[in-house]
Amino acid sequence: MSSDSFGILYDIATSFRPYIQNVLQELKLGLCKTKVDLEKIPGGPDGADTQFRLVLPYCSKKLKWEVIFDSSTPWFAPDFRFDDESFLNNVDEGFLEEKLGSLAEWDENDPEALSKVISELVSLYRAHHIKKLNEDESSRAYFEYTALLGDALTSEKDIEVWVGGHVVEFLIKLNVDVSRLPELYNEGTEENPGIDTALLLVRYPNSTNAELILSPLLTKSLGNIVLPLMHQSGVLMDYVPMVTELLNNKIQDVLKNDKLKRELLAQLIVRYEGAILEHDANSAAFLFETDDFHWILHIEVGENFPDNLPILTLRSVYHMDKGKPKSKVLPPCLYKDLEENIANQVEIFKNECKGPQTSNQLVNLDN
Repeated sequence: MSSDSFGILYDIATSFRPYIQNVLQELKLGLCKTKVDLEKIPGGPDGADTQFRLVLPYCSKKLKWEVIFDSSTPWFAPDFRFDDESFLNNVDEGFLEEKLGSLAEWDENDPEALSKVISELVSLYRAHHIKKLNEDESSRAYFEYTALLGDALTSEKDIEVWVGGHVVEFLIKLNVDVSRLPELYNEGTEENPGIDTALLLVRYPNSTNAELILSPLLTKSLGNIVLPLMHQSGVLMDYVPMVTELLNNKIQDVLKNDKLKRELLAQLIVRYEGAILEHDANSAAFLFETDDFHWILHIEVGENFPDNLPILTLRSVYHMDKGKPKSKVLPPCLYKDLEENIANQVEIFKNECKGPQTSNQLVNLDN
């Protein structure tokens, strides 16, 4: 919950706070599962303790729906004011009982009461826009939507639809396998907005400007993804599987490279077990001695390994340079040349630290 939302929450009457707090902390809406935000309703302090605005994610939009409680009857369900005047502008009691059961049977003792109503309203909002789309069966967007639903990989629940005056938006969930990625990237889970998903945002009539929306986990693991060009004559039922395959192949590459990285570090740890200082999933440090010269080898294996070779750094245990241990980053080299390269570079580094000395002894990394 943001600090602004926290402040607004405590301006609300105490009897209504549990509903709002549950919405802000627990409710995650839309395919991206982004949390709901809270705003004040501008126009003066009157009713500030019973009225507020919820900011809800939908497609690329931020829906702003006003929620209005009545302080004289706090056990009653709230009223709503929507930013789309065509939404629920003419409904009867039977519709509310059938489609909005949580509102018709409002439970004042349930902290989740408002969250349940909002979830049902968002589902109705989505159905409202699908209905608007279906009213123009001759449009390109209608054709693309119905054709995409004919693909066994994409169902109606995987698409959010928004229909504006001259623009139609589709937010499409891509069927990517992220099940093994948390093994690699388990940091910052608090910032990850729930389900790890890849979404494709497409607008008509200008469908060539498709946008890829990745959750933080996928952004961290896959980096920058360049989408293939979607030609004006192309269709979503071909383009969506193409982008899905691109992402799944990228995920497999990441997992394959991580396996190679772990194997390399494991080989080094086993090879120099007696010299190991520390290690993690991306690096290792070893302490060696050569002719009374004590030095540390630090190996950093980046996320782009093996495309990028490991970074090798030598560090003296005793010699200082401007208040820090004297160190040297070695030129990159292949694993098969690793030991010979380190042996040569250590002799040079030792002489740089201790001054020129004559030595015919070879470096022994096993010591």
